[in-house]
Amino acid sequence: MFETVKLEKRGSVHYLTLNRPEKRNAMNEVMQAEIIMALEEVESQNGRLCVITGAGNVFCAGADLNWMRKMKDFSFEENLKDSKKLALMFRKIREVPFVTVAAVNGHAIGGAVGIIAGCDIAVAKRGSLFSFGEVKLGIVPAVIGPYIVAKTNQSAARYYMLTGERFDADRAYQIGLVHKVYDENEFEEGLKKLLIQILTGGKNSQKTIKKLLDHISPVPSKEIEDYAVEVIARARISEEGQEGIAAFFEKRKPSWLEDKIE
Repeated sequence: MFETVKLEKRGSVHYLTLNRPEKRNAMNEVMQAEIIMALEEVESQNGRLCVITGAGNVFCAGADLNWMRKMKDFSFEENLKDSKKLALMFRKIREVPFVTVAAVNGHAIGGAVGIIAGCDIAVAKRGSLFSFGEVKLGIVPAVIGPYIVAKTNQSAARYYMLTGERFDADRAYQIGLVHKVYDENEFEEGLKKLLIQILTGGKNSQKTIKKLLDHISPVPSKEIEDYAVEVIARARISEEGQEGIAAFFEKRKPSWLEDKIE
């Protein structure tokens, strides 16, 4: 049924696995669409709990390289259309009525951190690394920005988005991106205990709690979403964005690395 993800149900729990291990589960336009389709399938089955994780030992390595190559040559209108699809995926993750758990079993880069932030609950394996590498490419983590700020805080988002510095699972816990961190040999058992704990709650109660929380702290407004989509579309076609992506693929330093301190 799916090309880039796997959806299976075990007991009362659905598992949505990003399933491109040979590509470190990198995200492309097909995976975006299939994540939405899989979540809609869980909803159609009246599911109550969905775990999102990655195949192998990586959660998601960010954007697929072939997808990035295509984006570089997209027009503004094509980038806008592409970014709207990405925004739709994050909104879907955040708005589904059932409980979502990100089980971060390895590195999570760029848009992958947006998936984690969009989930209700997140746990991570110690040793996992996180980053917003967009700034090093001369582009912007725009579409995921509202979800990151909502899950962490403005201060942490500013630091890690502006520097592009990688941070580990313990730091992700400190800033609120993940709720629990487990050693590698405890990860599966820790996740299992969490899922059991979630299933002790009433299904309808949890749906209502999600609605309540979305009224208290709403999902990004359409205005914010439209602005974020336009920001990333313009960043991709900008002189700096084109230089950064070109430098990445040509395996050279971008021109702005000539800047220095004295």
